[in-house]
Amino acid sequence: MKSPPIIVVDIGNTSTSLAIARGGAISRVRQMDTCSQTSRNIRRQLLALTAGQGSGGAALGSVVPAKTGPWLTALKSCTGRQPLLINHRLQLGLRLDYPRPKTIGADRLANACAAAERYGPPVVVADFGTALTFDVVARQRVYQGGIIVAGLPLMTHYLATQTALLPHVNLSSWSAAARQKPAIGKSTAQAIRIGARWGYLGMVREIFNLLRQSLKEPRLKLCATGGYAGWVLQGAGLKVSLDPHLTLRGLSLIYDLNQTGR
Repeated sequence: MKSPPIIVVDIGNTSTSLAIARGGAISRVRQMDTCSQTSRNIRRQLLALTAGQGSGGAALGSVVPAKTGPWLTALKSCTGRQPLLINHRLQLGLRLDYPRPKTIGADRLANACAAAERYGPPVVVADFGTALTFDVVARQRVYQGGIIVAGLPLMTHYLATQTALLPHVNLSSWSAAARQKPAIGKSTAQAIRIGARWGYLGMVREIFNLLRQSLKEPRLKLCATGGYAGWVLQGAGLKVSLDPHLTLRGLSLIYDLNQTGR
């Protein structure tokens, strides 16, 4: 008998993802802006997500403390149960080799959990969010930490707001065909797009090679998630598993691991 569906919510600095998870499958994924959330539109999104049907519970991962409370309240009202708030004290299916595990973001814990389960260690997760994070799960499912750099949204926003003449550039509007070959920019916007795509691809390659050498793991695997993962990595010749719902999968896995006694 299948377990009942649950709601999984990932609150990021820029956007929030919510979905239905059941038996390892993720469906009905929705996105909403994090900054503009109110109790009313949170309830509206949950109602649209569940289509008025019940759910067996909820798992919440948040890196925005100010938004955590409203979501916990709304999820409890929606499911009739206290949501599972993801943190380092839960059963994660991993051993944390980290001096201050409480400082690891819920999204990074979920990514590491899902990557270890889905792809097997040793594995590195690159998450293209507001920040670009790299998280390392070594053999025996040991979470070892990672690397954090500024993400693409921060780069484009900073260039537009902290310079007099550089424009804000919509990276998503650059076609897949145009991204496949490096070129010399013939406009300011094109130059920024080229720098973003090839600069971040080079960053991923360099950091992944550094981690592979540091771990002495020539067969270290790489998976990637987040809004710009495909934009940077697809068709780039780098052996990588693109998994857009990895964080949501991790939230669902952690929920399942912590059901005894709940």
